[in-house]
Amino acid sequence: MAKPQKPTNTERANLFRFNLMGLIVFSLALMAGTAFIDNKFYQSRPRKLADPFVVDPNDKTRSDHVGPWGELVTRDIILERPAELVTAEATTLGPEMWAFRGMKLAAVKGLLAKAGLSPAQIGALTATGAIQEDATGTVLKPAPEIILSLDPRTRQQLCAGMAGLHANEHLDSPLFFSAKIIQSIYADGQLSPEDLACLKQLVYQDGEITILANYQILMEKIPTVQRRVAMARALSRQSAVLAGLAIKPDTDIEKIAAYWSHLDGVRFNDIRPMLEALNRLPEGGDLRLFWLLPKFARDRLYTFPLPSQSGDPYMDCNWTTYNFLTEATTGKLANSTNLVDFLNQDYYAVQTPSVCGDILLVMNEDQTQILHSAVYLADDLVFTKNGGGINQPWMIMHIPDLVDIYHGTKPVKVIYMREKTN
Repeated sequence: MAKPQKPTNTERANLFRFNLMGLIVFSLALMAGTAFIDNKFYQSRPRKLADPFVVDPNDKTRSDHVGPWGELVTRDIILERPAELVTAEATTLGPEMWAFRGMKLAAVKGLLAKAGLSPAQIGALTATGAIQEDATGTVLKPAPEIILSLDPRTRQQLCAGMAGLHANEHLDSPLFFSAKIIQSIYADGQLSPEDLACLKQLVYQDGEITILANYQILMEKIPTVQRRVAMARALSRQSAVLAGLAIKPDTDIEKIAAYWSHLDGVRFNDIRPMLEALNRLPEGGDLRLFWLLPKFARDRLYTFPLPSQSGDPYMDCNWTTYNFLTEATTGKLANSTNLVDFLNQDYYAVQTPSVCGDILLVMNEDQTQILHSAVYLADDLVFTKNGGGINQPWMIMHIPDLVDIYHGTKPVKVIYMREKTN
């Protein structure tokens, strides 16, 4: 066995000697200090089973509303069209054309004059090469420079006067932007300043809403596909709501069933096992509202339509409202008149919506025209499609935000209807 070596000076400096009592006291002190540090550390960490439904007061996009529908959790979101669809369109979109079916050139000129265009502007728009006239009507290719030169008031009168004539799909279904969305577009650093300047020339105001009806002219003025795609995606932005139900250990599943299970196409018994599973979790969970909607809505919610093909129905708000309720997709309701007949036969007016499936109608002030229809879901939420074009997705919106789009500068009347069997 080797002989033990004497410690060096350095080793002596780090050598501690304890008697038995000192060792015990030192060990107890070390344990107490460790416990104190450990306690402070874990107090500063969030609990593993913290309630996931507590609303962050700094998160303005999220809110909770409790009612007969359950505990509704919502978040404000913004939708954009998929890049794949926008890219295909940006490479094939042709120049803007106005097709006046059954109208002679003289009648077209009269329409343009009524909209406030000067004789010089009408002459420039209808110059040789810009007009094709035959037995079926008149087709006009407007010069972008003339359209860009219009003042906002004349532009509003022109676009409003041509809406509904089916001269151009974007005139029939222009793009509407809330103040929040248009400001997000103007502030988007990914967009070219030149393209934004052109956009600002082509839009006009209707109250708090900004409207773009000359979409193809804007795209025509943007020189590259990449910039057209960026602008098209930005212009497709829509304010929507992501909604779900908070299911906690004390949630009454039968109460939720009583509110949501009556809709055609909602098989609540298929959803019940998932609700009960969330119900049993110590911290609960949430269920997307998607699962409580009819198949028509589930197939389309938060999606944009594909470009229409020959024979496709006009998938606007009225078509959407009807098919949400009936699960039919025949395009039977292609206009507001048919919707009025349908509602008058099977629905009655109510003061406020309170049943999922109630109908919201935005009408003009004298209630002679339906401007928009949507389906009530819960709280202040509706299922809606705000126009018949490909830039309008199927989505959930807050009622006040929806009504603001159609209010503009003209008074509107909001009517609610309920199925007679409810």
